[in-house]
Amino acid sequence: MGLANCKECGKLFNSTTSKVCPDCRESEEEKFELVKEYLYENPKSTIEAVVEGTGVERELIIKFMRDQRLEETGIELNHSLNCKRCGAQISSGKFCSSCKNKLISEIDQSNKAEDKEKKKKGSEMFLRDRFKRK
Repeated sequence: MGLANCKECGKLFNSTTSKVCPDCRESEEEKFELVKEYLYENPKSTIEAVVEGTGVERELIIKFMRDQRLEETGIELNHSLNCKRCGAQISSGKFCSSCKNKLISEIDQSNKAEDKEKKKKGSEMFLRDRFKRK
């Protein structure tokens, strides 16, 4: 557990993985609930209409979309989200499905290679130790 400054208010707090303090996170949750209620009552609203109707910042609404808490089906996009890897347009999240699959595949291959290397090193050490005993 380390100390970090809140990305929003600058206050020092105990951080595990979050970049914002508990107070700012609670405030963000309240804003999310406002946006969610607004979209429930006004489906297919534009981002500007949501900003105007709720007072929630445009960047925060886009963050909710990046975090896959809001999807294009609930909000009319006049702002495009792009895949962080290939630049393709996406409705929510950070990566398109193609890049997600490629990243998962690359991670799996990397893990398999590491496991193979560990097994190889482990067997060499075992044999070396065995020959030393005789």
